[in-house]
Amino acid sequence: MPDSGKKISILGAFILILSFLLLSFAEYRPNRVLSGTNIGARELFGSGCFLLIFLSILIIFLIITNHKGHKLIITVTSLLIMGLVLYLFGIAIEKETFNIIPNGRISLGIGFWAIFLGMEMVMSGCFKGDKKCILYRRVFYTILFLMVFVFLLSGHLNNLSIMKEFFNRSNTFFRQIRRHFSLSLFSVIAGLIIGIPIGVLIYKERKMKSTILFLINLGQTIPTLSLLGIIMVPLSLLSQQNKFLKDMGISGVGFTPAFIVLVIYALFPVVHNTIAGLKMIDYELLETAAGLGMKNNTIFWKIQLPLSLPIILGGIRIAITQSIGNTILAGLIGGGGLGSIIFLGLAQAAPDLILLGVIPLIAMAFLMDSVISFLIFYYKKRYLGLAE
Repeated sequence: MPDSGKKISILGAFILILSFLLLSFAEYRPNRVLSGTNIGARELFGSGCFLLIFLSILIIFLIITNHKGHKLIITVTSLLIMGLVLYLFGIAIEKETFNIIPNGRISLGIGFWAIFLGMEMVMSGCFKGDKKCILYRRVFYTILFLMVFVFLLSGHLNNLSIMKEFFNRSNTFFRQIRRHFSLSLFSVIAGLIIGIPIGVLIYKERKMKSTILFLINLGQTIPTLSLLGIIMVPLSLLSQQNKFLKDMGISGVGFTPAFIVLVIYALFPVVHNTIAGLKMIDYELLETAAGLGMKNNTIFWKIQLPLSLPIILGGIRIAITQSIGNTILAGLIGGGGLGSIIFLGLAQAAPDLILLGVIPLIAMAFLMDSVISFLIFYYKKRYLGLAE
């Protein structure tokens, strides 16, 4: 492991130790809105806190010794720390001390979130310089997310404030997740249907490049909320004047303006990556193919598209993760999605309700990013004979 990677990992392990010793791991509040009392790891976990500190020190020792086989042990130890934290947290919140007040809430503190930062730094340092660094880290976080998910499904953490918010809104929650994902996904699909042909057209017809790219870049530079406001005005006028559009449900609020804005934002990475993917192909290779008697259409489908596909998939990856984040704003105009939960939490000053919308959003973005990253890696290795 490079020296810089070792320093990053050691610093991450120290963050783990400091989170157990100094930071608040939970906040006990009389209700969902009022501020409450901060609780440290030693008070919350009791003697279990010393075990967590010992495991963190063990990680530092394993990093310093710098043995090749220690990467796996460090990974397993990090996952063990998170598993213990979740287990001890569930036991702690069952105590009678936290259930005296009927409406009492116990929320996750900054110390809990600091663990993720520490683990990210430990993993980044451990795998720095490794050709499969990104793949290993994604596997680690996938296992981590699954571990948290299993604890939540088991009911071990049902007394957490965020879980109480979930139980109060379970029907709405799943409906908004479906709405958020479908809006994000279909907008990107529409962006692909429009963007890839535009990218090919710009590559072949260079004269049209400046005009089309100017319009696409202009749509990207306008802030999302401003663009949403601009789109809402003409759509409202059109729906008022055209009964057919109104009957179809097209109006200045709701799904339609959010969908149009998301498509506009998806065009930028898709078009630019399509152009970049086609440009990176060696011109001599295309001349050789033409010399062998291949027609332009055959060259495009058999050579240009397969070779440029990893770059195009990179644009899709950017578009989908960006779209998942931007879809939050649909909640402001009645378009639904997780944004409606987040903005409701902001309006009610309820941090756990905000987290109920934010955490699935992060998980969704991570999942889609990981899936497309794996497709790129697999395609390069399987069909192009390359490996990252």
